Amino acid sequence: MKILINVFAILIFVSSLVAGKMYWNHQLDKQFETKPTKVSAAETEKDMQTETKNLPESIVKKLENAKKIGNPVKLVIVGSAPEKDVQTWGTLLKDKVEDTYGTDLINVELYEYKQMNTLQFVKTKTYEEITKAKPDILLFEPFLLNDNGVVGINNTIDNLQIIMKHIESENKDLVTIFQPSAPVYQAQNYPNDVNALETFAKENGYEFVNHWSAWPNYNEEDILKYLSDENGQPNEEGEKIWFKFLSEYFTNS
Repeated sequence: MKILINVFAILIFVSSLVAGKMYWNHQLDKQFETKPTKVSAAETEKDMQTETKNLPESIVKKLENAKKIGNPVKLVIVGSAPEKDVQTWGTLLKDKVEDTYGTDLINVELYEYKQMNTLQFVKTKTYEEITKAKPDILLFEPFLLNDNGVVGINNTIDNLQIIMKHIESENKDLVTIFQPSAPVYQAQNYPNDVNALETFAKENGYEFVNHWSAWPNYNEEDILKYLSDENGQPNEEGEKIWFKFLSEYFTNS
């Protein structure tokens, strides 16, 4: 009988040890388990203020309204496509903008055209693709280099007026940002075309950004490191320079 009592006591003792160990293991698990971090509305607002620091007020308001109503804005990027297979500034910018703001706040569509100029864009009514996309924000590199010496800057401006009339017919509140094509080594008349595009943009209430400030001086040989052997087209490193300038503009990073 005494032996049974001792055995019983030992069993109770062992059970107590096991139960105690299980209890403390559970407490430790609770102590170290990862808890989701809550991001306050103030922190989110502060992030957005930082990211939109370099954007015009018209775009900031669109993003704020999109966040408020839960309906993302659409950014449409239009520009020249390179002849060679490189990752373009447009592709890089699309990924950066959507990663920064999230697709619940901004969606980006990219339209790149090879060997396109503004005259062809009008004659073939290719602008209808952009009109149908119904952008809220349009970043437009209007084939300025392809127009140079072929279309002529006065005709380029006339063509842009036609193009914008059609695109704006679908959205009167469209915000358009014009930018030039890539720089060219020791260009002569082409820089004057860039100035004319800037004047046109400002006189008609459009935004204008000039990424040339991020490149080496176009009169110096250093710029050749960033240009391909195709006249006026960036190489991989040139595309990155162009992208980084626009990334700073759109996301402040």
